[in-house]
Amino acid sequence: MTATSSRRIVRLLTSPRLATVLIALVGVWAVFASFVPQGAADSTMVTEWASTRPGLAAITGAVGLHHAFSAPVFLACVALLSVCTIACAWQRTLVAAKRARILRVAAAESETSADSRADLVLACREAMTAEEALSAAAATLGGLGIPTRRGARGLKAVSPAWSVWGSAVFHWALVAIIVVIVLGNLARSSGQIGLAVGQTKPDAPESYGVLEEGPLHSFEGSERSIRVDAFDVSFETGGVDRGPTPTVTVLDASGGVIKSQLVYPNKTLKSGSLTIYPYDYGLTATVAMLDEAGAEVQRTTQLIDFSSAAEGGTVPIDALVLRDAAGAVQYRMFVSVPLDAAEGGGLSARLPGVPRARVVIADASGQTVLDETIEPGQTVGLPSGGALGLVGVDYYARLQLVDDPSIPLLYAAAIVAMVGLGAATLVRQMWLIAWITEEDGACALHVRMRLWRALTTSRSEIEAELARALGPADEGSAS
Repeated sequence: MTATSSRRIVRLLTSPRLATVLIALVGVWAVFASFVPQGAADSTMVTEWASTRPGLAAITGAVGLHHAFSAPVFLACVALLSVCTIACAWQRTLVAAKRARILRVAAAESETSADSRADLVLACREAMTAEEALSAAAATLGGLGIPTRRGARGLKAVSPAWSVWGSAVFHWALVAIIVVIVLGNLARSSGQIGLAVGQTKPDAPESYGVLEEGPLHSFEGSERSIRVDAFDVSFETGGVDRGPTPTVTVLDASGGVIKSQLVYPNKTLKSGSLTIYPYDYGLTATVAMLDEAGAEVQRTTQLIDFSSAAEGGTVPIDALVLRDAAGAVQYRMFVSVPLDAAEGGGLSARLPGVPRARVVIADASGQTVLDETIEPGQTVGLPSGGALGLVGVDYYARLQLVDDPSIPLLYAAAIVAMVGLGAATLVRQMWLIAWITEEDGACALHVRMRLWRALTTSRSEIEAELARALGPADEGSAS
């Protein structure tokens, strides 16, 4: 590769236009992804969504939008953006190092010789002494937002060497954010847990209905548990209906409360590396298995989802399995909750006014042997002997749990990025040295300066204001 080609590649990678285009593409992709269900092509959410939008589903499937953040298109854009960010960070590091060195040298200069090269030479008006000229120049520069220090022979305004590192720090922090996100995806887990009101489940793989883990993630050492304390099907705050809202509590190994709060869209529960989002909700039916004598031998809470296609409007997530003495499946029991009619037609996705449970039992061949509806406190006899009693009907919340240990690091990198951006945009980066020379009774002000960032003035304004302060405008000259 020739030197010319290398320079072209560097210019391309450090081009603000390319970075802007890539950021826009990633942003637009993320926006589209928020409207498309994420998951496997055969998952319930994806198939239901695709069945109602066949034309759009063909496009989203082809480009991988159902796996938006692992799709080749997205990864390619992020990879190129990462390379651009690293190239920009390196370029700004070199510039910052050079400028910092210049500032240190400028700050160390104590005297400037009369024959030093000046960027600007301004003649003083007649009868103005060197002392008066320096005082007038200091007052003028101060008025332009450039405070100076008075030396033996001149003036000096030099920014601290650290002031030039803001842009480099900002870009390296962006690189760190990208690295943390990539590594975080390898160490994170994301899944859904269904919890009835009052129910507690450990944060462990067996508690999840859906779970995705990165290759570096582990549940070892995670001794917390999750509980839903209450559920408001229509929570309002600040005059805004937040929708179905559970009260979620995170517990430590001993059962102590780590954190408890209402969880609804835009108000997630965060505890260390764990973030809990509301995902969905449904109903529960708590049933008790009774022996021949009517004594309770087992109690189970069944999670039940709303379904417009099901008779009664709900379907159980799982069936209860009744086995014989040899352990073979003898019966399968399905518990659902008949819903009330909604205003305007259809069924209301709410707890019925009179809670009931429909119990359907099928034998091993799938033949229905029992189909009855009971209310809390009532029982129904089981074909295998004993009875089943309905304890109660309530809500359950399906929560999305994301455990990402990179979150604290991500926040730290974001804070560093904001500090760097603030320094790059708000901290003055410049140096200016002015000194007086005298010849044949006339004095002149010599100025050397470099103006880089965050200035309240410009080179032309500095020249014009100094010329006006020292004498008529036509007496100033630039070399």
